[in-house]
Amino acid sequence: MWRSIGRTRTASPVPYGWAPAVVLVLVSLVDRMEYSLVSAVLPQLQAEWGFGDAVAGSIPTAAAITTGLLAVPAAYLADRYDRGRIITVVVLVWALATVGSALAPTFAVFYLVRMGLAAAEAIDNPASASLLADFHPSASRPTAFGWWRTAAYLGGAGIVLGGVLAEWLGWRGAFLVMALPGLATAVLVSRLHEPERGWTDRLTAGVVGGGATGPARDPGTLRTQWRRLVSIRTLWGTGAALTVMSLAVGGLTFWAPSLLQRRYGLGDGAAAAAGGGLTLIGVVAGTLVGAALTRRSLAPTPAQWRVVVGGVGILGGTAAMTAALAVEGVLAFCVLLTLFAFLAAWALPTLTSCVADVLPAQDRGLGYGALQIGATVGGAIGPLLVGAVSEAADSLTVGMVPLLPLLVMGGVLALCAYPFVAPDAQRVLDAAGAP
Repeated sequence: MWRSIGRTRTASPVPYGWAPAVVLVLVSLVDRMEYSLVSAVLPQLQAEWGFGDAVAGSIPTAAAITTGLLAVPAAYLADRYDRGRIITVVVLVWALATVGSALAPTFAVFYLVRMGLAAAEAIDNPASASLLADFHPSASRPTAFGWWRTAAYLGGAGIVLGGVLAEWLGWRGAFLVMALPGLATAVLVSRLHEPERGWTDRLTAGVVGGGATGPARDPGTLRTQWRRLVSIRTLWGTGAALTVMSLAVGGLTFWAPSLLQRRYGLGDGAAAAAGGGLTLIGVVAGTLVGAALTRRSLAPTPAQWRVVVGGVGILGGTAAMTAALAVEGVLAFCVLLTLFAFLAAWALPTLTSCVADVLPAQDRGLGYGALQIGATVGGAIGPLLVGAVSEAADSLTVGMVPLLPLLVMGGVLALCAYPFVAPDAQRVLDAAGAP
């Protein structure tokens, strides 16, 4: 059968295997690589169309507007319809939007195409998160969600690739080349099996078995779903932390190649490779370490330990980034930039898996849709904030300074979820085990 990826159930801790997670990570990675091309080719775009830093920083803001408009309708669909088919259509739209970016005759058209790409991402995110939670029980969710969220931050790969392709083929050629991975990923995701909703929650609760594929429980009306979500106290802390982190990390990573060019005189390719490549290394290593730290709990429950690891990681990353902006040498800056990405990435497997653990199966699309709004808005405001302050102060380094207290706020908000996460997660398991 064509839709065979993730169909087989086993008695292992990962009953559907890791193949579905790999496919969903690829979906996220391809999207973010294409999205991050703007950062890599930004100097060429500004040279061709003559716009300033403030306008450049507003490109992600336009994407946030589109995401905010579509995230809730997309989440509504994800909680009620075939999620694999939704994502397949989305990936095909990405490929078309990538080609459209390359062929844009004016900056206005380019701007509108980027908004269209954001619309596709807004539709994909709730469906992908809901699928991951149904493919993985609580024990393996930190690793699965960690890699999935890591892919969203692995814009470094797109920045590196985009910088090289832009020097070789120009910025339009870079976008055309990136359409090919989108088409290949669409074929893979079309083969993804639609798992039974809530079955892994019942497995974690010790109630093995299940009925037909579909919602574990009727989600009810959208208003009913919202009422359930706002009562989950863990979401307020973890969601706010991930939103603030997205704002700060989005601003730092978007402008890192430009900072290396302006401050240290690196060329387009070298700046893209250093800024994006080192961030990539730090995020991958940090995700692995963050997921590994969740396997042994130093708190009363594993759920509580996850928010501790995530919050401490964000605060440690803030200290590293503060030092990076203060040093003069390019080598020291690159080392501290990598350390920032490594520590901040601890929050990816920990806080995101906490969100899955406290959301009922029938509400996960909407829950992650709401989280996507916050994360995307934060990721869009960050580059705009840096660009505006940079233009006002005539210093890109000064432009990044306002992001540091926001990172501190994110770490503190994550730690504030500590008293709530264990009881919220237990309620989901109790409901899964109930008749």
